[in-house]
Amino acid sequence: MIKSFLELNSDERILALEFIKNNENNDLSLDDIEKELKGKICNYGEGVLFYFLEEKMLGKVSVILEVVDKLKTIYINKVICPKDNKKVLKELINDSLVLANKYRANKVLLGIRNKDLLNLAESIGLKRSYSSFNMILTNREKENDVLDKINLSKENIDEYVDIYNKSFMDMPHGSYIEIKDAKGYLDNKNDNEEYFIVTDKGESRGFFNIIIEGNKGFFDIGLVKEYRGKGYGKRLLETAIQYLNEKKVEELCLTVIEKNSIAYEMYKKRGFRVYNKISDWIEI
Repeated sequence: MIKSFLELNSDERILALEFIKNNENNDLSLDDIEKELKGKICNYGEGVLFYFLEEKMLGKVSVILEVVDKLKTIYINKVICPKDNKKVLKELINDSLVLANKYRANKVLLGIRNKDLLNLAESIGLKRSYSSFNMILTNREKENDVLDKINLSKENIDEYVDIYNKSFMDMPHGSYIEIKDAKGYLDNKNDNEEYFIVTDKGESRGFFNIIIEGNKGFFDIGLVKEYRGKGYGKRLLETAIQYLNEKKVEELCLTVIEKNSIAYEMYKKRGFRVYNKISDWIEI
């Protein structure tokens, strides 16, 4: 039997929270895990699916529904499943596809972070499509001209959201934000997180965001489609690198989707190397 988090009774909810805590190496409290499950990412619990067998919990997936209306894509991740149980994985995926049909998704992507689970997925006929990686910069010497940058503010929040969505909605792993998300960035802002609009001659071209964790600086960049292929990507990348160099972080890192081959190759040419595979992705 498969139930969403919304369908669980009080005893089952406690079992589900403990199951997640024990299987996801989760340091959060049970209350915090429950709060996360009830968030909008999985439509307030509708997309968190659990597999029960005779009152014992055997598996779980999280189906991201937050952006399905904009991107027509659902993402299945945080998979928990016995490494030798094809039936559990098949049924969890099938129920995820029911949600995909309900929300009229055109694409379903399954993310797996465990080699045994990848082997299990392949044993039921699913094939790895691509991977996502963490990369670290080995050459921090300046190589390209930089662009101008403007901090995200209450005055330019609409513009930031528009630029972000124009930059990311058509990516292999598309993303979408709303005004309230950007307001959350401002409301929860600290010295280790910053958000920028990037301009050239006073006209917006893209954005970049940075997060500093300890001695590591991570960044994300996005370029509006109409300015791609004109040299702005390299300059945008250099802008983020220069900014984190000024912050004097010891390591400068980013995340890339292998399928985004143009960005992936640009990063490698600039001196980034893969130091960690985050997950494998399967297009269903």
